[in-house]
Amino acid sequence: AMQRSRDVIRMEVGDPDFETPSHITASAISALQAGQTHYEAAGGSPGLRKAVANHLERSRPGLKADPDQVLCMPGGKPVIFHTIAALCEEGDEVIYPNPGFPAYETTIEWSGATAVPLRLDESTGFRFRHDDLRRLVSPRTKLIILCSPGNPTGGVLTSQDLDAVADVARESGAYVLSDEIYSSLIFDGQHDTILLREGMPE
Repeated sequence: AMQRSRDVIRMEVGDPDFETPSHITASAISALQAGQTHYEAAGGSPGLRKAVANHLERSRPGLKADPDQVLCMPGGKPVIFHTIAALCEEGDEVIYPNPGFPAYETTIEWSGATAVPLRLDESTGFRFRHDDLRRLVSPRTKLIILCSPGNPTGGVLTSQDLDAVADVARESGAYVLSDEIYSSLIFDGQHDTILLREGMPE
């Protein structure tokens, strides 16, 4: 069908409909030609980690990003896996957005923890209801997963939503995994992050 039509919009993968910018491609080619084809430091080279920290500060005004607290990985799935593997085990509960990226639920189940879906409501732009979050939190809640802008819904959490999660996390002692992979794809307003809430970077 896609070969016969030019009006099909692919929505099954999070892949932009434009090519990688030429300066990025050229830089990768130059690095390969310069012999940068060997193992790097675990978590990324110091230069890369510093560049990422600078980017985070530019794209999230008010955030102080320490390169020593930056870890670079080959994609989002390793971050999700390593976070859940390090924190969660049988007897723990993990609250995750539903609908959401399938790797959240499957990785939670793999860890032995209980996956607790937090419903994202279409009527509110695929945001969660604050009362639902508070109702789902229990003494066994180890981790709360956020994804904003959301995958696959595109829903964007408001500042009030992030405040609510930060409050719940502080009160319960739960960790927060904030998946912000699509933060550059916001077209109305500016990206907000839970990292700007008191106590969240720790």
